[in-house]
Amino acid sequence: MTDTHDDKHPEFEVQKGTIIYEQGSSCSSMFLLKSGTVGLYLNYHTPQQFQLFEISKPNSSLGEMGLFEQEPRNATAVALSDCQLVEISQENFPTFIASHPEATKQIILDLSQRFKMAIQEVRNSQQIILESLEALKEAQANKKDSLKERIRKISDYLLDIPEDVPPELYLSFNSRFHGTMF
Repeated sequence: MTDTHDDKHPEFEVQKGTIIYEQGSSCSSMFLLKSGTVGLYLNYHTPQQFQLFEISKPNSSLGEMGLFEQEPRNATAVALSDCQLVEISQENFPTFIASHPEATKQIILDLSQRFKMAIQEVRNSQQIILESLEALKEAQANKKDSLKERIRKISDYLLDIPEDVPPELYLSFNSRFHGTMF
């Protein structure tokens, strides 16, 4: 069902499960969520599917990045409940900004919030990388210590040969009664 938000920006309803737009598709409009919940996904319906986030706050924007950058959609938007949306076309966007300052402010706030979320994800990823590198360094140090311990054990074994016993006899005798040296 299509209503009119104003004379140039149609308002319409979508049912739960409807794909609003798909990752990789061309972009000629953005949307304002009037009611409902929309999920944004990378690689939707693939084994690599990843949910970026959910949008449920009324008047929140979605699909604006592609509109501003004139690039294909970078995610898939799916209605997670029945939703009511306002569509803003690229050609009508300047008019929308001029006639809807509060909605424009909300679009800017949404972009700012998503940028903050992206920065936090980068920080979290950086922390994971740093912790992983530290764990790797620790594992390598432990491996070196283990190797050093084995070398010490072998050198003790080899250097502790009594002078009056031939080395071959000592190694053979010690291996039989004490197992291998490794």
